[in-house]
Amino acid sequence: MKYNNKSELIEAIKNNANLFIKEYYDIEETSMEKIDEEIEYSPFQMLTFCIGWMDLVFAWEEEEQKGIQKTSLATEWKWNDLGWLYQSFYDKYNNYSLNELINIFNQSVKRIIDLINNLSDEELFEEGKRNWAKTNGKEFSVCRLIHLNTIANFKNFRGKIRKWKKNIK
Repeated sequence: MKYNNKSELIEAIKNNANLFIKEYYDIEETSMEKIDEEIEYSPFQMLTFCIGWMDLVFAWEEEEQKGIQKTSLATEWKWNDLGWLYQSFYDKYNNYSLNELINIFNQSVKRIIDLINNLSDEELFEEGKRNWAKTNGKEFSVCRLIHLNTIANFKNFRGKIRKWKKNIK
């Protein structure tokens, strides 16, 4: 995960987001809640997981801009026990249709790209430029956290949704 400039990062986000969300175009609304035992997720859960992590990036940046973020990235979180967080994503988007979720996903990707475009190269690529990009005494670049909360999730869950489609049909 090395990006030389904003354009490379944005292109990687767009490409991986498109590949991921295309997998949803042939899923029926009635199948969105079906959990495949092998991968342990439903399409709904995978999609809201991706949206939820992007929501967190927006919230962290908004708090930072308002000067109300007092601590670094989720210092109270146990990274191996985030079921409560994922459940909050599922609860937040529980009453949305598949088409609405696809639209929210696409809008969130656009907002991530807008965020990237509004950051300086220093803010984006240098470590420790945002409090929300610090955790457990380590400083990360905003680019790295954006990668982890977008591209990495899109790739991971694209594989899972493809497997889900094979196993369910």
